[in-house]
Amino acid sequence: MTITRTALVWAAVATGLTATALPAQALPPATAAKVVARAASEVAAVPYDAGSSYRLLVPGEATGGRYSVIELTEGPGYQTPWHRHDTMEERYYVAEGTLTVSGAEGVRDYPAGSYITIPAGAAHAQGNRTQQPVKLLLTITPGGFEQFFVDRAELYKTVKRGDPDFQERMTGLAMRHGRWLQPAEPPPGMSTP
Repeated sequence: MTITRTALVWAAVATGLTATALPAQALPPATAAKVVARAASEVAAVPYDAGSSYRLLVPGEATGGRYSVIELTEGPGYQTPWHRHDTMEERYYVAEGTLTVSGAEGVRDYPAGSYITIPAGAAHAQGNRTQQPVKLLLTITPGGFEQFFVDRAELYKTVKRGDPDFQERMTGLAMRHGRWLQPAEPPPGMSTP
């Protein structure tokens, strides 16, 4: 649909603008957009280390790489090391349980209903320090980092936490995803989780 100059003039009158402030040409038509939707029941949970699982609800390919959405269930006691994501932003919605996030601002528990944004470059660690699973909806912008979870689940098929070579293989996996995942030192005065 195009918007005519007449429609723009009426919009200008309604908002107090003068017609001379309006462009002379019609606006371009809206680009075709497609709804991206998947029912949770259509996506199987895939286990990975530490009693955790993920469900890839919206892969980056479905959004032209703009974002991806993953449902995570993290088991009791799960904890990431300090890290950062220089090329992406993470947004967590806590659906069930309590997520603990450590950042330059300190350590804070976020119960169900909380929403957390971790901007690109922010050193952080997160985990579940309760005795109940925590279920999270993670939106990654831009998409792509979801492949880390896919690869992590593949690693889990061959080696488990506590196995002698788990840490070395997990470090190698993190290094393969270095575009998205960088190690970070804890901020001054904070310890490693």
